[in-house]
Amino acid sequence: MSQFLYSLTLVFVFLTSTNIQMTAATPSSYSQNHKMFVKTACNSTTYPDKCYKSLSTYSTAIKSDPIKLCTTALKLNVKSAKEATSVVAKLLKKSQKSAAGRKSKMVPETLILKDCLEEMEDTVVELKQAITEMKTLRAGDSIAEHITNVRTWVSSALTDEGTCTDGFEEVKVNKETKKTVTKVVQELATTTSNTLALITNLSY
Repeated sequence: MSQFLYSLTLVFVFLTSTNIQMTAATPSSYSQNHKMFVKTACNSTTYPDKCYKSLSTYSTAIKSDPIKLCTTALKLNVKSAKEATSVVAKLLKKSQKSAAGRKSKMVPETLILKDCLEEMEDTVVELKQAITEMKTLRAGDSIAEHITNVRTWVSSALTDEGTCTDGFEEVKVNKETKKTVTKVVQELATTTSNTLALITNLSY
């Protein structure tokens, strides 16, 4: 009997130990699965590495939910758009200040920056509209129409970003100003391009 109880105890300890190991491994497995979901989705974008780098941090919250994935991408996109807008706004303010004494040189640059800033502000509004539209996808009716609307908003944002940088090709401006704006806006455009790709591949 003693030997039987001893053996039973060993079996219990083994099963308990195995259960603990399985339980401990489960969160890690889920985490890996969620990251794999993000990685697979990002592989369909124009800039997959950038996409995965920005979204993998949020994989636990995204889980394997394509709507949460796109919504998260849009929110990060808005953040990037606001940062780009801030850069352009500061350059415009600096240009306006300099224009007081050198109107002949600085007025064209000031006008281009002003137009660019308006495009960036429109981009922020359009991306926010896309987020608002995403919230309606859970309702269950006219899902295809709402996804089309989201795509339209994001596509418009991408167009506005391109319009901003195009302005600097048409008028001669300060090289450093052009370089700075081009860099931040093109960086934003890669993010917006990725967001658009994720939404385009959103299944419903």
